[in-house]
Parts: sequence; structure tokens; C-alpha cells
Amino acid sequence: MKKKRKRIMKKLRQKNAILRKENEALKTAALQAEHASKTKSAFLSHMSHDIRTPMNGIIGMTGIAIKNFEDRERVLDCLKKIDSSSKHLVSLINDILDMSRIESGRMVISHEVMDMREVIKSCASIAESLLAQRKIDFVREFGVFHHPILIGDELHLRQILINILGNAIKFTPDGGTIFFQVREISAKDGKAVYHFEIEDTGIGMHPEFLDRIWDPFTQENGGTCREHKGTGLGMAITKKLVDLMEGVIEADSKLGVGSKFIVKGTFDIGMVTDIAKIAGKNMKGAQEPAARLDGMKVLLVEDSPLNMEIAKFILEDEGIEVTTAENGQIAVNIFNNSLEGAFDAVLMDVRMPVMDGLAAARVIRALPRMDAAAVPIVAMTADAYDEDIKRTAEAGMNAHLIKPVSQDELLQALRRFYSV
Repeated sequence: MKKKRKRIMKKLRQKNAILRKENEALKTAALQAEHASKTKSAFLSHMSHDIRTPMNGIIGMTGIAIKNFEDRERVLDCLKKIDSSSKHLVSLINDILDMSRIESGRMVISHEVMDMREVIKSCASIAESLLAQRKIDFVREFGVFHHPILIGDELHLRQILINILGNAIKFTPDGGTIFFQVREISAKDGKAVYHFEIEDTGIGMHPEFLDRIWDPFTQENGGTCREHKGTGLGMAITKKLVDLMEGVIEADSKLGVGSKFIVKGTFDIGMVTDIAKIAGKNMKGAQEPAARLDGMKVLLVEDSPLNMEIAKFILEDEGIEVTTAENGQIAVNIFNNSLEGAFDAVLMDVRMPVMDGLAAARVIRALPRMDAAAVPIVAMTADAYDEDIKRTAEAGMNAHLIKPVSQDELLQALRRFYSV
């Protein structure tokens, strides 16, 4: 009987242990679900507020401009504010997309030839343009670069530096100073280590906020910070990009004194032959703006009447002859019924009724005529992810422009495929 009782008690203890583990797992899952729900709610609330703010500016200023149509100065002032709010809205959307790509593991760090001198020069130029109407001293301190030709991700390095410089500009009042220092600190085994330092005499941060500065959707409350709107993603994106590039970022700040950010990155040293690649890229960029587009013939495929009107105006203002199509099927019919060589390029939206842009591009490429395989097809779409760009390339498109497309971006893309 004692042995039987022991066996029963042992089984009960085992069952109780299993039940305790299951309960703990259920509690953990419930807490995780609750945390995820709160995070999602906080995100939606934050995004709703921050997106509605510039939208309110756009809608409000549009209404004022309509009511004051005869007042040229008032309308011009409204248009400038609409432009500013629109750019802010785009920056919010870009931050959300960047964070989404990073969190999902779809952000890819490239390894291409770059000239560090040009990278920091362009970042400094952007900072100086933002400071044009401010009374802030901007001090550059660039050391001697023994290995300026490097292999790295130029685009994301610029994004990191501009994000930090942008914050310094936001939070430094007139009369202050911003220091931008870059130096090569070592080189060994084909790799160079660079030190980037951005320091300001701005409003600084509370110590408790400094501990959370890399967290997504984090913004310091109170005081001057309320004047500066954003997603609270800038520093989180910056930190994650630095991590993806296997670098190090540090922040130090004192309230009322200023802030300092230090980034250290290691880059492969470029070869002598890479200098020619850099020179060729710079020459190509310098030649493109000189190309004329008047007389170019473009097939514009867009289902949104408003987007169609905007693109058509930009193109025709450059002297480009435009033929329009409301969906992919109409575009295919127009192209197939035209004379060979009738179009110098096709601007193709992707998401359209009847036939989408991807299918239309494939059909055009398969047509039994000489120009079908050669005509440049440029995607002009709101699809902004890396996989979207891959899909348009696989469909036979030559370039991918992400909406909202600026006039300069659109014309520069067309210049790549046309010469008088």
C-alpha cells in the first residue's frame, strides 16, 4: 500500500509540475499579448496624432488659399506652408517604412565603393542649408583621411549622420553652436576605422530620457521638445542602422548644456581601381542635368486622375509629348497599335484595375516587335519595399521611382534613357 501511495503521490507531483509550467507559459503568453496590444495601441495613437498634424496643415492651408484666391501673397504663403507640411508627412511615412523594413529583417546593408570626403561634404552641405535661416554656428572639423576610398553603405551612412545633424539643428536655439567632426582613427588589415562626432550646445536631455533614446516611438515630453514633431523613430532607426553596419553609437547629454553623439564605423579600404569608379559616377551625375527632354515621347500609365494630371504637367512643361493610359490593358493596346519607335519611354504605375503595371510590362516585353524589348519602362509607384523593386525589375522595368515622386527625380530618371 505504501509503495502504491508513493507512486500515486509521485504522479500527482509530476502532474502538478506540468500544470504549473503550463500556467506559467499561459501567463507569459497573456502578458506578451497584452504588451503587444498596448504597443500596437500606442503606435496607432502616436501615428494618428503625428500624421493628422501635417494633414491638418495641408487641408487648412488649402482652404485658406481657395478663399483668398485673389490675394497672391496670401496664396503663396499658404502654398509654402502646404509644401512644408507635405515634406514633413513624407518624412513620417519614410520613418515608418524604414522601421518596418528593419524590424522585419528586410533592410539590406550594401557594400559599394564610396568616397568618404564626398559623403561628409554632402551631409555638411545639407546641414548648412537647414541652418540658412538660423543664427547657429556650424563648425566642421575634418581630419586627414589616409584612406578616403572605402567599401560601405553610403546611403545609410548619410542617413545616420543627417538624422543626428537634424536633431542637433532642431534642439539648438539661435546663438548656439554645432560641431561636426570626422576623422580616420586607424587602418589595419585592409580596414579603416572612422570616428564621427556631432556635438551641440542645445537644450540637452534629462538623464532618464537618455536611457530610452534608442527605443522606438520615444520622445522627450515638455519644454521646447513639444515644438518639434516627429515619429520618435529617428534615433531608433539610427541605432539599428549602426548595428546593421556593425558599428558603435554613443550618446551623452546634459540638460541645458547640449548633446554629443559619437559613431564609430569600420569600412573595407577600397582598391586603386575603385577610384576610377568613383570618378565615373561623379562625371555621370554631373552630365545628366544637361540633357534636354523636349521632343521626347512618353506613354504615361496611371489610374489616378490627380496623379495623372501632376505627372502630365511636369512632363509637358519640359516639352515632352505625353500619351496617357488609365490602366495596363489600355497601355498595352496603345503601344501595340503604335508605330515602332513611337515612344522613347513608358512611365508605369503598378497597382491599377483591369491589368496592373507588372503584367502590362511583361506583355509589352513579349510583343513581337523590335522596340518592345528595348523601350525603357520606369515604374512610378507607391510600392516602396525592396521586394517591390525586385518585382518591377523581374517584370522587365528599367527603373523604380517611389511616390511621391519629385519633379527632379522624375526628369533625372528620364534623362538616363534619352538624348537629343
